[in-house]
Amino acid sequence: MKSTEPSMKDVANLAGVSTATVSHVINDSCNVKEETKKKVNSAIEQLNYKVNPTARRLRTGHSKIVGFVVSNLAHYFYQEIGAKIEEVLNNNGYELFYINSHEDKAKEIQQLQLCKSEDFAGVIVVPVNEDWSQIKDILGNTPTVFIDRKPKHIRRDVVLITNAQSSFNLTNELITRGAKRLAFISPLLDTTMQLRLDGFKDAIMQHNLPLDEDCVIFTNHKPKIYTELADDLEWEKVLDFVINEKKVDCIVSGNSLFAFSAISYFKKKNIKLQKDILFGTFDNAFWMHNLDDQLLVVEQNTRAMGEKAASVLLSRLKGETFIYDEYCIETKLINLN
Repeated sequence: MKSTEPSMKDVANLAGVSTATVSHVINDSCNVKEETKKKVNSAIEQLNYKVNPTARRLRTGHSKIVGFVVSNLAHYFYQEIGAKIEEVLNNNGYELFYINSHEDKAKEIQQLQLCKSEDFAGVIVVPVNEDWSQIKDILGNTPTVFIDRKPKHIRRDVVLITNAQSSFNLTNELITRGAKRLAFISPLLDTTMQLRLDGFKDAIMQHNLPLDEDCVIFTNHKPKIYTELADDLEWEKVLDFVINEKKVDCIVSGNSLFAFSAISYFKKKNIKLQKDILFGTFDNAFWMHNLDDQLLVVEQNTRAMGEKAASVLLSRLKGETFIYDEYCIETKLINLN
């Protein structure tokens, strides 16, 4: 069956030029007279001709696709970062290809190999593997930017937030509001959460408060969707333990995924935030604005993170040479509701 999609030859026939000229106009690979360019672009518009990025790569030998390897694409946080990355890249002639590693180390390695085999122009990675000593050669010289987490044993550009300071500020504010017995809880212990835990501990130490290590809890949860988090039995057991057995009066949440489970638990148990228990969390999630209770949150600037990651990668793609650096984006501590 013959394709109904217009071809480059159709564009050439309508514009009265050769297919080579059409290719030169599309790829800006040769000097073409302005009058001819107008004819070709007019024909492209009339026919609604779509350029196939894969076919273009095969013709030109240069990929215009960037891979975004994400640890948990179900998390809105990474979706917001990705949206800004995509906007910046699209404005510069690149397409973004989303890849979900599901917090799986082996799967991440497979996906990095896929990025290499597909000859992507560059890669932005939210890494699952902390130790890259054995896998850093997979991407070779492919321009790579890490975001949100900093892996070990590899030198590349990294975009983070001020994790330790932000956690210190959050914990310090909760202590000034009266917290005496605090717990730190998060689904996953990674390099970012370690920095947040460091800030949490520093604030407790500077106020000369006791720290119960049993109240520092990570479960290494695999990614879950919000409907699963709302009635998570494992988190219910954790919260029962710290509240009823350890008698904590404050909980600091490492991210909004645990916060969603915790707030669902509080509602079920009729526990009032900031009255019955002090509570603070990272991430100003979209659903938090619908809460009746007041919430103290560390707002991460996802747009700034995505823009910085994309701009640094674009500089690398243009062949600019500069030392690999760590870019830290500031956060805000805000009260919701």
